[in-house]
Amino acid sequence: MAQERPEGVPHTGIMNGEIWFASRYRYEFVEQANKPADARASTLRIAPGFETGYFHGFRAAAQGEFVVQIGPDDYNDTINGKTQYPVVADVPSSELDQAYLESFHLPGTVIKGGRYAENLDNMRYVGSVAWRQNDQTFDGAKVTTEVFPGATALYAYIGNVNRIFSDDSEVGNLNSNIHLMHLKSDPLPFGTLTGYAYLMDIYDAPALSNASYGGFVEGERELSGGMTLDYRVELALQTDFGDQPVQYDAPYARVAPGLSWDGFRISPVYELLGSDDGRAAFQTPLATGHVFNGFADIFLVTPATGLQDFFLEASYKMPEREGSLRWLNGLLLLAQYHEFRSDVGGLDYGSEFDAYANLPLSHGFYAELKYANYRADEYATDTEKVIFGLGFVY
Repeated sequence: MAQERPEGVPHTGIMNGEIWFASRYRYEFVEQANKPADARASTLRIAPGFETGYFHGFRAAAQGEFVVQIGPDDYNDTINGKTQYPVVADVPSSELDQAYLESFHLPGTVIKGGRYAENLDNMRYVGSVAWRQNDQTFDGAKVTTEVFPGATALYAYIGNVNRIFSDDSEVGNLNSNIHLMHLKSDPLPFGTLTGYAYLMDIYDAPALSNASYGGFVEGERELSGGMTLDYRVELALQTDFGDQPVQYDAPYARVAPGLSWDGFRISPVYELLGSDDGRAAFQTPLATGHVFNGFADIFLVTPATGLQDFFLEASYKMPEREGSLRWLNGLLLLAQYHEFRSDVGGLDYGSEFDAYANLPLSHGFYAELKYANYRADEYATDTEKVIFGLGFVY
């Protein structure tokens, strides 16, 4: 993807830019207990893009995105009517994914306008949903500035959300009035501090409208024996906003320490998406939800009774080395185990085991394999997924 402007390069000429290209084949199998047939989806994503050089303080970029079926199409893509199958939200489509203009005229400030992808922090509130074949992007503008001493500030306005379901879907675009405000400190002795206010009035889906106010601290510490402790603690409060029909207040909390050594990392995590006595719960409608609360995607929408996710994550990344195992350099292995409970009502939703492997190959290729197994208790239904991907990035 696009690179940040190097310091001291105010003008390089329009044609002195860069081309990027990403492609990914995916086969996804889903077995869901309440569906009469298993889903088998075979799709290919092609995403070419071009970014210009700097022309008198401006830079522009555009990216197309094409998703095609190649092979089995026995799945519910959300608009094809095949409701006997589980959902695999990869809709065949051809879209303009990004098209934006950037200005670097103000000192320490970048202004961007048009259609663009955005991944804020850990993508809990705003993300491009890059796991799916069709990215989520935003029509609007944003300003990022470092003019305030000791901090980086961001303000973004979003007037339309281009969702993963494609332009052919009735819910593929959300007309909105969204304001994102974000302030991050420079490194402090105990880490970095971030505060935010996200005001989302979503006209086409008023039940998704909300305002979230919060912040987090994150950092890391070197320990003895070559170990590193990292940590993130976050608190927030969400209220009704705009055309939201329900008045509510719901808390959010995430505590995520991690311990790393020699390529290994282990992290016990607690996340709360609170409920206001069952009337409404904490929601993040613009998030990259797939990276939270299990790979089976059971909790992309928080139940009205809220969600507590207690999970343990363990991972290993193969370091660079020579010899017969060098073809495994960069291999990432990851496993998670989740226990899901409600915030109110004392419900035991279920549990989930997840696993993921990603292997970088030569010349920009990579392979990945993902597994998810959700065992239902008092919410949803048993769901098992196996996903294989082969990609290329230039």
